[in-house]
Amino acid sequence: MIGISQVIGSAIAGCAASCGAVLIVAGTSKLYRGIRGFDDMTAIRRALRMPRRQWRLFGLASGATECLVGALVCSGAYPVLSGASLAALGAVFCAVLGYVVFAHVPGSCGCIRWRAVTETGAEALTWRAIARSGIMFGVGVAYTVVSVGTAHAPRQYWFGPGFVAGTAVLVLLSMPVPVRTPVCRRPLWRKTRTTLRVLASHSSFAAMADSAGPFGPIARYRRTGCTDEFWFTVPPGQGNLAVVFQVNRAAPGARLAVHVSMRDVPTSGTSWPDRTITVADVLPEVPRGTGGRDDPRPPQRLAPTAAGR
Repeated sequence: MIGISQVIGSAIAGCAASCGAVLIVAGTSKLYRGIRGFDDMTAIRRALRMPRRQWRLFGLASGATECLVGALVCSGAYPVLSGASLAALGAVFCAVLGYVVFAHVPGSCGCIRWRAVTETGAEALTWRAIARSGIMFGVGVAYTVVSVGTAHAPRQYWFGPGFVAGTAVLVLLSMPVPVRTPVCRRPLWRKTRTTLRVLASHSSFAAMADSAGPFGPIARYRRTGCTDEFWFTVPPGQGNLAVVFQVNRAAPGARLAVHVSMRDVPTSGTSWPDRTITVADVLPEVPRGTGGRDDPRPPQRLAPTAAGR
């Protein structure tokens, strides 16, 4: 029969192998950035106050160390040494990242990244990097304990499920937030109403609401490639027109680029977008775009619906 200790030992060995695989990926990314000579402005570099050349050598050394430890853990040979090395790296990572968070050093950790980390594009370091390091430390300690007295790592029974579970957790903790699409680099789960709120704060939207408004209570929306389109109707006295806002971002974190046009729907043959948005649920009021900061006029309210008249 399979003992409980064998099940636990093989599951821990699987988790350790997943940590080793992540270390290999992280070390390879550091070696790649170091060989390419990227000038990474990470939070760790700011905390250690290293110049460019010294940081490059440090990145190559740390990347080689991570690859070596990861390969040793994944091989299954010398399990006690592998577990102790994994726990040591996890402890170092936790200490360094904990200091960065405590000292409020700006920037990301740059742990697993294939592009240069710039001063303006670096996201803030979060608890997920510390949690990932803590998992490596805990798995390393457990792997060392269950491997005492054995020549090779226990890789029977629950090794596969342990490897899959460990990999899934570490991948989730390593993924950037928000998750972005590969082509447009836009958040995968970005809500349309969030984009509409950002658009409403743009000066072009306020100017058009002031000159062509009040907008109707229903807006229409569609996505064309990497561009979002919001269609707003204007009062009937101005003809059957629609104000179309085409918005996109040149890069993640960049300011919203807005293109505004007036379209005569019947004559231009342009079809209306299928999706509708009740604007009052998102924007109770539309700010006026003219008159300056000291303009005494109140914000423009959206045109009421037929039921509310």
